Amino acid sequence: MSDTREQVLQVARRLFGERGYAAVTIREIAAAAGVSPAMVMKVGGSKEQLHADATPLEPEPLAPDVPLEGLGELLVRRVLTRRAEGGAEPWLRALYLIADAPDPVAARADFRERFLSRFTVPGADRALASHLRRQSDQLACLMLGLAAGTRTMDLLDPAATDLDAAVSEYGDLVQQVLDRIADHPVGPGSRGT
Repeated sequence: MSDTREQVLQVARRLFGERGYAAVTIREIAAAAGVSPAMVMKVGGSKEQLHADATPLEPEPLAPDVPLEGLGELLVRRVLTRRAEGGAEPWLRALYLIADAPDPVAARADFRERFLSRFTVPGADRALASHLRRQSDQLACLMLGLAAGTRTMDLLDPAATDLDAAVSEYGDLVQQVLDRIADHPVGPGSRGT
């Protein structure tokens, strides 16, 4: 039963993380886990409890002192590796948590704090703060697009994609934004993903 529970939780974690709570059914979890819907309910109790138990684990955060130089490839490699390994994807999960949130404004603020705070300068003047926000927004759009493209749209099939080439090419796009941020001092403080 313990193995079955872990199998169900792993599938639920992936599906909830990719599509959100409302879009996933017990039947879908059961089919993907290779068990009956009754077994899913037995190990999960309810859809709500299953969702709580299967909340995706965050990946190991980046150390705050990881330099911006080369960070584009590192971020892209982490997303593509998590996908290949079937791990939870926090960038994609953030989309669904915000969409399902009872308070989307607070959820967006939490997203900014968790994913983008590394790219802020406390006490920055208005022009610098605006510049850094624009660049960090562009970074988030690139990473969210990669996460949604690889998970939801099933693009860059791992079986048919040269991982190193994809990391280099997409990482270069991400690095261009990071280089515009690097033109200004940024503080530590983001866990990074």
